[in-house]
Amino acid sequence: MSSPSLAKIVRSKAHGGAGVPKRTNTMPSNMMTVLSRIKVDIPPNQGKGRRRPGSTRYSYMSSVSQESEGSKPAFVDVEEEFLHAAEFGDIPNVRRILEDYADINVDCIDALGRTALRLAVKNEHLEVVEVLLEKSNQHHIQEAVLQAISAGHTQIAETILKHRRYLEMWKERRKLGDTDGFYKTAFPDSQFSPDITPLILASQKNQYEIVQLLLLRGETIMKPHKFSCACQECRNKMKFDQLRLAKYRLNAYKGLASEAYISLSSKDPILTAFELAAELRRLSRVEKHFKSEYRELADQLSDYVVKLLDRIRTQKELELVLNKTGKPHQEKFDSLARFKLALKYKEKKFVAHPSCQQRLVRLWYNGMGKLERATWPKRLTMIALFLCAYPFLIFLHVLCPNTKAAKILQYPALKFVCNAMSFFTFLLLIVVSTIESSQTVSKYRTLRSVYPDRHYVYTLFCNATAGSYIEDLPHDFPLRPSFPTITELLLTAWIIGMVFQECSQLFHHGLMEHLQDFFNLLDILLITTYIATFTLRFWTMYKFHASLAFLSYEENIANERKMLESIYWLNTDRLYWSPTDPINFLEGSFAVANILSVARIAYLLPANEILGPLQISLGRMLKDIAKICALLVVVIFAFMVGLHNLYWYYDERDDIELDYPGRPIVNDVNAQENFGGVIASFRTVFWAMFGRGEPDAVKLGGYNNTFTADIGYFIYGMYNIAMVTVLLNMLIAMMTRSFDLIAEDSDREWKFSRSLLYMDYISYGGTLPVPINIIGAPKAFFKMLFCGCCCCGEKHPETEDLDEDIEDESPMYSSRNRPIQNGRGHVGKQGSLDDPRGYAHHNNHHLETTEVNGKVNEAFDGTPTKPSRKMPATMVEVEATEDKLTYQQTMQRIVQRYIFDIQREAEVTEDDFDEIKQDLSSFRYDLLNQMANKNIVEEELKAQMATILAQLQSLNEELLGKDAVKTVKNFEKKADTSRLRPTDLNIPVTFAPGSPEDIDENPETINEDPEKEEQENEET
Repeated sequence: MSSPSLAKIVRSKAHGGAGVPKRTNTMPSNMMTVLSRIKVDIPPNQGKGRRRPGSTRYSYMSSVSQESEGSKPAFVDVEEEFLHAAEFGDIPNVRRILEDYADINVDCIDALGRTALRLAVKNEHLEVVEVLLEKSNQHHIQEAVLQAISAGHTQIAETILKHRRYLEMWKERRKLGDTDGFYKTAFPDSQFSPDITPLILASQKNQYEIVQLLLLRGETIMKPHKFSCACQECRNKMKFDQLRLAKYRLNAYKGLASEAYISLSSKDPILTAFELAAELRRLSRVEKHFKSEYRELADQLSDYVVKLLDRIRTQKELELVLNKTGKPHQEKFDSLARFKLALKYKEKKFVAHPSCQQRLVRLWYNGMGKLERATWPKRLTMIALFLCAYPFLIFLHVLCPNTKAAKILQYPALKFVCNAMSFFTFLLLIVVSTIESSQTVSKYRTLRSVYPDRHYVYTLFCNATAGSYIEDLPHDFPLRPSFPTITELLLTAWIIGMVFQECSQLFHHGLMEHLQDFFNLLDILLITTYIATFTLRFWTMYKFHASLAFLSYEENIANERKMLESIYWLNTDRLYWSPTDPINFLEGSFAVANILSVARIAYLLPANEILGPLQISLGRMLKDIAKICALLVVVIFAFMVGLHNLYWYYDERDDIELDYPGRPIVNDVNAQENFGGVIASFRTVFWAMFGRGEPDAVKLGGYNNTFTADIGYFIYGMYNIAMVTVLLNMLIAMMTRSFDLIAEDSDREWKFSRSLLYMDYISYGGTLPVPINIIGAPKAFFKMLFCGCCCCGEKHPETEDLDEDIEDESPMYSSRNRPIQNGRGHVGKQGSLDDPRGYAHHNNHHLETTEVNGKVNEAFDGTPTKPSRKMPATMVEVEATEDKLTYQQTMQRIVQRYIFDIQREAEVTEDDFDEIKQDLSSFRYDLLNQMANKNIVEEELKAQMATILAQLQSLNEELLGKDAVKTVKNFEKKADTSRLRPTDLNIPVTFAPGSPEDIDENPETINEDPEKEEQENEET
């Protein structure tokens, strides 16, 4: 064999080695033996034992192990090495162990109970997870996907959810009907409750990609039954495990209340959030042990709705959102319907949002835009001019209600001004009536002076009954009021108007909704008190005239009972009155009604930015007083009973003690006055609470009973300490805390109260104030009677039940738990964040903001229109055509903006650094395995070169003799003194500086001239 052929064979052997890449140029023949001198630089800690967290043994990397191939480690060491490799992402070692040890338990655990799959998921080693999924059991796969979702490893979670093993397991559970996992077996080493599903956990963590993937697959979160549900399923779950049932309900609501789940599953996220928040607040009042958790979820939903409002950009989008009503798929609108729903559910953050307040104020000054920006002198001037023209406008409204001038009275701001003026006029009449009450009776207006003929009959009756059992009657007496004053008649007209107004509100709003407002309850109490007052007033006047008529006939003198009754109803001298006289009752009720009337001013205070927050703080303090009064009553009752039991004898001593000559007279027994009776005891302890008690209230005077006196002093002192020092100071602290809480959210609380006030005047009706509304009472009554019968259940557009479709169409009740469908009714193909709600935007022109028809604009502006029997006045049906912006498109835009902003605002957290750390760890082990493979290639090449050189030497000895042998030895000597460059093999190899194997740069050692090298080869 010729030498060129040998060189060719050597080159082919060198390039055919495992792990050595090919080169484009030909390798010089004199560098073949340099392979035997190459040494790879391996880190000093490679091959040494490394202790894993939670491990009790050392594990070794087999790829860099110094053990021989024939000696295998113990099986426990293999499991430890397997767990170590899975934890740190050593994918080559994981594969090698799975291939070499087919019987290894893939689900083996470390000292902390973690499997290899869980360690790989925890450290985010995707390749290791893909390998282990094929061999792990179903329970650990379920745990792994939940752990990935909990840790925020989206890519790993998606990989597991799309894996064949998981899909088979999911289909099997679906076939068995296991939808909620309530009865699933709980493993002791599991980190998650058995009822936690990937969708619930992803929703709680707001993992939008995972939630969308699961929704597109058809998974949903089942809404729990009501807390009071008594169905068979709930009874079975209650018997199985009550605590698990409570936590199952809480976990389900956490998933349902998540921003990701509502955004991706609901067609109307705002309605869904409102309804679910109201349900959670009701549940927090029932299920006390999870009260704070449910309250937190409700607040989370309120914040979510506000975040959606922040993404509204145009006025048209705001109109569509605030005016939406009806079912989600219907383009049906009502003036501020969604805003009214927020007021009903007390979503204060939504109501106080600047966008909502801007729309509300715009509607408040509807038709009076200049008044909104005018200064106070101009406003007062415009209001004065309006009041001057008010009688003419009323006349025009009654005769021609559809004219443009008459509709001025329907402006909300003017309706508020008119009703406020009417109320203050009513208060003025009350003051005048109070002043006139002392002038209706006089000693100069007697029976003799006013009715002399009746006085003659009265004199005859007195003479006839002289000396009888009848007490002496006065010869004359002052008369009661006989006729109402003009002020009382005006007050009566006001009360009738208030009654009509209250009945109208009850008819439109319904009894239950009407009674939910505190001021409505105050109005009902106020009207009831005034009705009782004036009813008694007019009844006494009727009795006066009936008695006067009875005295007109002398023959009635024989009827003594009727004569005495007639004289009683004529006499105004209260010395002869019964304690239960109607005048006493009506004056008491009138005093209470006047106090309530003045307190009714608080209803108007939220219109002012300064007085509104103070009124809210006062209302909150009254609630604190009501709470503390329950405890005060208990303390007062306890000490009142105790002190009365101690001193009861001294109040009854006159009935017990015998009076005999020489018995000392005992006076100044203070305990008898203060605690002798039940009423006296209550009066004493009540006023002592305000510092009006006397220290000597328990003295016994001349009774030498020091023990009783000492006990009395002790009890009375303890009462003062408990009541004055403790409870009253606690009340002050509670009131201070309430004021501070209101001060922190004063702007939001004030805007919410002002919105309630504004909506009362923006709503339909109330055009004419009290008592002018009596003019339209007959017309409204007949309209309410006949139209109510004909329409049979139709409600006015302003009072339509806004949530009539909630139980049917809310995402928690209906099929809207499924992923959102596109315009053609098909689910989107890909759940990307570019289309987070699953819509197929094949018609981009649908998303353009266009002008809605005139009917919708009319409803948006709140301008009153003529009611129609087929369609309510402000409610219209809008067809979703291509050139109009629909509510669904608007909500889709808002949700997309919200999701994009959430992702853009996501900050770099510690988890991101941990992810980079794990990636570097995986890269390190990949690099170490590559370097170890190169070391193995080097050893193989050395062995092959040694074999070739031995064959070459024997061949040369046979062919060339001794001279050829000498030449070969010289060639071998040159090869030993040289070494191959790392770039010739195209592998990253390093050498330790200063080592004996350093490359000799002497040109005499390495021949770099190709021609000279070729000539030497030919000579050889």
